Amino acid sequence: MPGKKVVVLGGGFGGARAAITARRLLSPEHEVTLIDRSRRTYICGSMPLLIVGEKDALKASRSLGQIRNRGVKYVQAEVTQFDPENRVLRTGPAKYEYDYLVLAAGAEYDWDAVPNARAAYSFYNLDTARRLRRALAAFNRGKIAIAISGLPYKCPPAPFEAAMIIRWALEESGRSNGSEIHLFTPEPAPIPVAGPEASACVAADLASRRIQLHPNAGLKEITADGRAASFTDGSNVEADLIITVPVHRVARVVAESGITDGKAWVPVSPASLETARTGVYAIGDSNMVMMANSRALPKAGIFASAQGEVAGRNIAAAINGTAPAKFSGEGYCFIAYSGREAGRVTGNFLAPGKPEVEFEQPSRSGFRAKERFESDWRRFRL
Repeated sequence: MPGKKVVVLGGGFGGARAAITARRLLSPEHEVTLIDRSRRTYICGSMPLLIVGEKDALKASRSLGQIRNRGVKYVQAEVTQFDPENRVLRTGPAKYEYDYLVLAAGAEYDWDAVPNARAAYSFYNLDTARRLRRALAAFNRGKIAIAISGLPYKCPPAPFEAAMIIRWALEESGRSNGSEIHLFTPEPAPIPVAGPEASACVAADLASRRIQLHPNAGLKEITADGRAASFTDGSNVEADLIITVPVHRVARVVAESGITDGKAWVPVSPASLETARTGVYAIGDSNMVMMANSRALPKAGIFASAQGEVAGRNIAAAINGTAPAKFSGEGYCFIAYSGREAGRVTGNFLAPGKPEVEFEQPSRSGFRAKERFESDWRRFRL
């Protein structure tokens, strides 16, 4: 049998795992290529600690060039066109034909979806996180507003982590008294996907740290000076620092290919992660997998990694003639409360009826587990 060409678009949690898995399970005549425009990728879950000076950029990133050590061909280039009819990706003048494709391009940020959002701060990529880090280092006392622009967004605990970590950092430096922190979310409670008990725990933890939660309030507009915002519930806030979670959308090159069939995200089989196009899989932030409670599966790195494993196994199964794999929906998300303690939401998110999820209270051992998780990610073990 002639060798097959497997191409993975995107080197985040899911893409790297899909490429490594397929390469491990396939014989040498089959080629596995990973394409990403960036040499280094960053873990969103580390950004709340980075913005307060508790995490360095290198500890929140990994070099995709190292994936060559796993036998995967790595190409640093931006894919400018995805042609599913002819099964080819183009990166400017170069083209990459494929027999099997994994779409792991993740979500893009639409910084202009909320008027004047660029005038505010954020922490959802390295550039915005570094800018916010400088602002927080210079912050003395005043009001901070953290606002979630819309749903869905990746790393669901991140805004709540950021609020509690900023409060902790202010207390550690003696700047907490006289400082207000407000958190605006379009959802009725914090992290509702975790279930009512866990959500109530997080709400209580926010309140105990003097963080004022504003539910059912999506970000609507920011003033040109970045110092005031209005929300979908009719409320307004003026603040010294306004920090946003940007609007997320599927990667442009994926949307323009037509593979989304007019939907916001790529439709897939929840079990196999395969799209309507045979041999094409969409994983992680690119897709939308629905849970039994009609909510979307959280856009979290651990799920992207698990989906990458399934996609890689299913590609190998199709080539080798072995049994396919199935995505279970089991996973977890950490939620750091400070630079010392972290909790965790864990369970089976695709359980029949409703997600079966438990909340582990924040602890030092939980924070150590979060650190091990990020270390494993940097070493391509996730």
